[in-house]
Amino acid sequence: MKATLALMRWLAILTLVAVPFGWSQRVAITDPALQEPPARRLPPLKIPLRLYWGYLVVVEGSIGRFQKLNFLIDTGTFPSVVNEGISHGLDLQEKDANVNLSNRSIRTKSVLLPSIQLGPVRAELFPVLMQDLSFLEKGLGCKVDAIVGMDVLRKSSFSIDYKRKQILFGPIENVRFSVPFETSPPYVTIRMELQNGPVRLLIDTGDPALMLFQSRLRDAIGLQTIGLETGNNLGGQFQRRKVRVSEITLGKEKLAPQVAFIVNDQVDRGRNFDGVLGPRGLQFEEIAFDFEGQRFSWK
Repeated sequence: MKATLALMRWLAILTLVAVPFGWSQRVAITDPALQEPPARRLPPLKIPLRLYWGYLVVVEGSIGRFQKLNFLIDTGTFPSVVNEGISHGLDLQEKDANVNLSNRSIRTKSVLLPSIQLGPVRAELFPVLMQDLSFLEKGLGCKVDAIVGMDVLRKSSFSIDYKRKQILFGPIENVRFSVPFETSPPYVTIRMELQNGPVRLLIDTGDPALMLFQSRLRDAIGLQTIGLETGNNLGGQFQRRKVRVSEITLGKEKLAPQVAFIVNDQVDRGRNFDGVLGPRGLQFEEIAFDFEGQRFSWK
């Protein structure tokens, strides 16, 4: 199951039945609540996390009157997704919503949560997608009540410490390694230099690796192919090529050679990034999103 998850995450975390989240989605939900003000400066607060498969982060949160729920933290998701059991339990009104994939549009449902809280971050009358997330419990062995994305997370600067297994909400301290955001939330991207040129990457904690889109690559010469993989997703069958990248520079830091994947995707003119960066794929022990300074940092 772990191999299946890693293979399919270029569209979503697992092979989904109309569960659209992650970098592939652009959702037709027009609600004023989606137009959020900049992140607030909240007092520092640490909360524990559980780590699955070395990169998937699960923490406790609340929705409405339901406490101690399991939230999967996914910085590549927008908007967030709530399990249909929570929606039904709160008797929420459902509305139709469209999710546009690279080659098709999928009908789904959206709901307005009375409130959602994660650590010090709280939002009321908050719009999210609704889906059956029971497939995640089968894959992780852990019930997931919601997939929390950047629409929630951007309300406060935060860091994820994979080694100490905690999330810190609040101001980000000065760190040695950081780069500016190329684009602002809800899709936070950064610039990275590969041996064949610069790329703009979406930072995605729900992805275990570095993935590049074939349609966005100007030149793949020099990337040594070390394998081929084929899979299926909502859009049909896809292929990706496993390559070795010998030269990687992020900010002023030269990183060790890395294994990456090139996805044989379809051209999407609305997508303004060249691939997806899974921080754990680069062996980062800690990452931080500074929304006040508009910077991404790592250790």
